[in-house]
Amino acid sequence: MEKATKFYKLAGDYCRFISENEITVDSIPVLTELLVTLYVSAMHLIEVEPETIGSPSYVSESVPVMLDKQLSRFYWEVFDPYVQEPPVCCDLADDLSDIASDLRRGMKEYEAGRIGNAIFVWKFGLNNHWGNHAVDALRALHAIMSQQVKF
Repeated sequence: MEKATKFYKLAGDYCRFISENEITVDSIPVLTELLVTLYVSAMHLIEVEPETIGSPSYVSESVPVMLDKQLSRFYWEVFDPYVQEPPVCCDLADDLSDIASDLRRGMKEYEAGRIGNAIFVWKFGLNNHWGNHAVDALRALHAIMSQQVKF
């Protein structure tokens, strides 16, 4: 359960960062580190079955994300890298918001003392929802950072 407690704190750090800061070129390194650390930490959470059956009492809420006007909110990517298909338009603010929303769902379970449910929610989200958003956002953030480097 030590890993769950560390992940809970890390998820809180991410959610606070997203909700309290405007995302600028200067804050991208911090955001990138948070996303990478979240992703790797979630990979190391144990596999568990949920403790309770039924829908959780927490209703997902959108987390507003403030992006600097200089940052491009929309970017293009291939949805499934193993299927030849045209690129789709993605939304960086939506990615960051969905990650926070999914993490908060697990945090509410953790705060209610349902640690197994929290781990399940975080791990399931890593494999099925927020993990995809994190990888997509990292690619977009990396592109922004690499454009800022002057050679």
